[in-house]
Amino acid sequence: MALSAVKEPTILVVEDEAAIRLMIAEALREEGFGVVEASSGDEALTVLESGTRVNLVFTDVRMPGKLDGLALVGRLRVTRPELKLAVGSAYVPEWPAPNLVDLFIGKPYDVPRAVKRLKDLLTSKPAQ
Repeated sequence: MALSAVKEPTILVVEDEAAIRLMIAEALREEGFGVVEASSGDEALTVLESGTRVNLVFTDVRMPGKLDGLALVGRLRVTRPELKLAVGSAYVPEWPAPNLVDLFIGKPYDVPRAVKRLKDLLTSKPAQ
């Protein structure tokens, strides 16, 4: 199945801890979302550059590789401003531009609440 042909909103889940990534991805799928998974910021960028249709990126902050979650959302805010961006972390992020992201979700995740917040973000209208 070509992921770009999926009609429901698609969320790219970027998380280096496989158990957490799978748990969030499965919960989102159960809610009817298309889900694409990546284990690093670098892999997420590859997915996005492949033309896969994505409506929201939900990324962990601390990850290995050239791009951690904050570097990923910083790049995407410039190159893909239409994307909704959410980050999750056990640490309160300290970055100079909190307007880079649309949503912050703290770890450990309350999965049903996290899924509801992501769903709400997807259905929210941009600020005028």
